Amino acid sequence: MHRSSPSSAEALPADYAAARSGLAHRLRSGAIAIEGPDREAFLQGQLTQDVRGLAPGQSRTAAGLTPKGKLLYFGRLVAEPDRLLLLLPSSAVPAAAAHLAKYAVFQKVSVRGATDDFARIALYGPVAATLPAPPAGVLLPAQWDLAGEILAPAAAGPVLHRWLETSGSTPLSDESAEALRIEAGRPRLGRDADDSNLPDEAGLSAAIAADKGCYVGQEIVARMRTYGRANRRLAGFRFPAGTLAPGTAFTDPAKPTLELARVTSAVVSPRLGPIGLGYAFREVADGTSLPAEGPEAAIVVGLPFA
Repeated sequence: MHRSSPSSAEALPADYAAARSGLAHRLRSGAIAIEGPDREAFLQGQLTQDVRGLAPGQSRTAAGLTPKGKLLYFGRLVAEPDRLLLLLPSSAVPAAAAHLAKYAVFQKVSVRGATDDFARIALYGPVAATLPAPPAGVLLPAQWDLAGEILAPAAAGPVLHRWLETSGSTPLSDESAEALRIEAGRPRLGRDADDSNLPDEAGLSAAIAADKGCYVGQEIVARMRTYGRANRRLAGFRFPAGTLAPGTAFTDPAKPTLELARVTSAVVSPRLGPIGLGYAFREVADGTSLPAEGPEAAIVVGLPFA
């Protein structure tokens, strides 16, 4: 039985409510360390983002592309005094590190998976902006559904968890985190964005520095932005009759071979009811109601969800 949107009288889960109006946190993981005197010049030629001028503790959203401009990975680029870090989902670290290492062979740079070196804690909710500096590590800025992220040495993890507990933060469940991610329109690598997507299709324009020099895939990105536009875009879906499974495709009734949209993620939001992420082709405007197999349907909406 699919659950519809909750009534105003229905209580929200405590952790979800804290993430919306108070303070909540959740453990994250996944890091690659790029070290050596050529690290900045090396990543300048690999990433979509401008690597130059990052002071220790500063971060930027960045992505790595194939020569055809398709996504390999995306996440945060963070500067430390003696190295640069790429913060990615832990599942993406082995492939991304191997890819970078392949191009680092003839430069004074080393690439290694460094997930176990760090504690990463995502922060949610408006109270995060009022917190003092964490007792260890650095506080990275807000990004999509995150109100901030703490990056610290792994040994500082217990201290940070005690500090968050003292600060009144609520641990966030996987279910609530997934609802917040989809509400914010943040694509998940490997689910909502992969090597079949251009970065602009996946809503990753913030990861691209339009005025930087050459990098792998740059020619395709620049040509698309100058002469064309993406054929599809990351979009939100509302499911009036209940959630539809990822992979559900919507075709044009007049041209059954023409795909109009496809679902990549779905969840029942405690606040909004059944919603999802996916791709809508450029002719499909926000507010369009899409048919599906059987009586269920989806409505295309802009991101983030209102």
